[in-house]
Amino acid sequence: MKNTWDDICKSISDFAEQTGRKIEHLSNVAAIRLKISAKKAELEEAYLTLGKAVYEQSLEQDTDAPLSVETHLSAIAILQQDIASLEQKIARSSSTDT
Repeated sequence: MKNTWDDICKSISDFAEQTGRKIEHLSNVAAIRLKISAKKAELEEAYLTLGKAVYEQSLEQDTDAPLSVETHLSAIAILQQDIASLEQKIARSSSTDT
């Protein structure tokens, strides 16, 4: 009887440990997804700012505008890399959690 009770307790303990690991994994994924959403919002803002800079350049033919456009393009590329990196973290995390 004691051995059966010990087996039940061990099974419950193992299940609780696995559940804890899964919850931790899911919370990590949720945190990364939140970061991705924030980066995507930043990316949308960068696109809007770039569009404004290009529009103003076409109106003013300002010689400084190309530098401004390049700066915005660089910021957009960095945001896209950040998003891709975060998405890879989720993919790696999901593949190692199975």
